[in-house]
Amino acid sequence: MDGALEKRLNELALRAGHTGRVCATRFLEPSALGTVNAAAARAGVKVALWGGYDGAERCVAAFYADDPPDAGDWPIQALRLQWNGRFATPGHRDLLGAVMGLGIEREMTGDIAMGTYRDAPCAYLFALREVADYVAANLDSAGRASLKVSVATEEPALLPPEGESLRLTVQQQRLDAVLAAACRLSRSEAQRLIAAGLVKLNHVPQLRPDARLEEGDLISARGYGRVRVTAFQGESRRGRQVVQVFRYGGK
Repeated sequence: MDGALEKRLNELALRAGHTGRVCATRFLEPSALGTVNAAAARAGVKVALWGGYDGAERCVAAFYADDPPDAGDWPIQALRLQWNGRFATPGHRDLLGAVMGLGIEREMTGDIAMGTYRDAPCAYLFALREVADYVAANLDSAGRASLKVSVATEEPALLPPEGESLRLTVQQQRLDAVLAAACRLSRSEAQRLIAAGLVKLNHVPQLRPDARLEEGDLISARGYGRVRVTAFQGESRRGRQVVQVFRYGGK
């Protein structure tokens, strides 16, 4: 964890405790969650996370002493990104590259989520209010697509993530077993990926193949994509663990 970020989180948590006001961060990487909770605990305050929509990966943390933050306490603005699909359709990588090409820091923006507006495909960029107008005025293309960017006053209509739900059976409720089954690898191949530092559990590198998994855990393996554990469903007739996962990406 960046020492400067840790210091900033501690300062905001302490300020929330001393003033009684909600004190919010910029957008944080998911791996910062542990440090956020530690800062709140040290300052004796609470913390809430919000990225603009349910399930957001990059979120703003809001420290508070008494009352939880309401809608006006979150410094987040949704921007609608539209294009003419008859000429070009930008992908997520195109859109993110175009946003970063504006020269703003990554912490000023959150997720980019695909959605629809008036039955046409679009994307929603979640950004801090302080840069929202700048992005709207200067973001005019992504890849080969021309963009129309505007402040979204409606509730964003987001599309579900692409991927497939899988029902797997594994020997044990551990990282290497689920990774191997979900990505169609042998157990030894999964263990080699983990040992090489190529696997993250909830956005943090995990070197233990026997790390126990829980519902909601996110596994990412370089070159193999991401898998979300959605449910453990008990034992099969053969005594194996039944696990439901969602594997992101095309089928």
